[in-house]
Amino acid sequence: MRVPIPKYFTVKAVLEARLDREYVPGQRLPSEASLCADFNVSRVTIQQALALLAKEGRLRRRQGAGTFYVGASGPRTETRPSELLESVMKQRQSAFTRVVRKGIVPAPPRVAERLHLRAGVPVVALDRVGFVDHEPTVFINAFLPYDVGMRVYDAEAALRRTTLASLLHDTHRMRLHKVVQTIGASLADPAFAGALGLEIGAPVLEGERTYYDAAGAPVFFSITFYRADRHRFAVTLRKWR
Repeated sequence: MRVPIPKYFTVKAVLEARLDREYVPGQRLPSEASLCADFNVSRVTIQQALALLAKEGRLRRRQGAGTFYVGASGPRTETRPSELLESVMKQRQSAFTRVVRKGIVPAPPRVAERLHLRAGVPVVALDRVGFVDHEPTVFINAFLPYDVGMRVYDAEAALRRTTLASLLHDTHRMRLHKVVQTIGASLADPAFAGALGLEIGAPVLEGERTYYDAAGAPVFFSITFYRADRHRFAVTLRKWR
């Protein structure tokens, strides 16, 4: 069942992106009446959205003077889509992951399709939260065929400072030949919103990755959710028309 998103939360998300894109710290926001007209919502909705932003430290409200933009809540990690977590783990000493849940589960249809397995066969599931500067930034669902997954099932200490792909490659000599990935916009689900410090329905970036060996067999599949306020993906275009 889809969780309804309060209107004030949608306004907050849109306004937050606008502030980061167009405002400089210390700049005054338009009046509440102006924002009501802009978003076509009630004053109560605008006040609730502004209160959330103020609670997160994004805004400062001065009695009689107005509401002012403080700045982004923290620096965003900027990386190429092909690197994602790998680059952060290598480049940032403060980056680490924590296993928050693991188990042997029946493969859901989507996972089974990606891993070329029958739906319902046992697979190893590993859920991790990635931190940068002690702030949660990414939630990772990884699914591995049973025989592969059991090799890393108890490797929580190793996974704290390395990625699953690196662990399989460097320690278990599994040659990962290619990765197929998709990235899209999504909303925070109750299953991981709390772990990322987000409200249910907050905007996130969702990435799917399937790792293959040289023979074209899937090695593992992951679904990753990135806090939209802490990630940007950078792409360099070499040619254009």
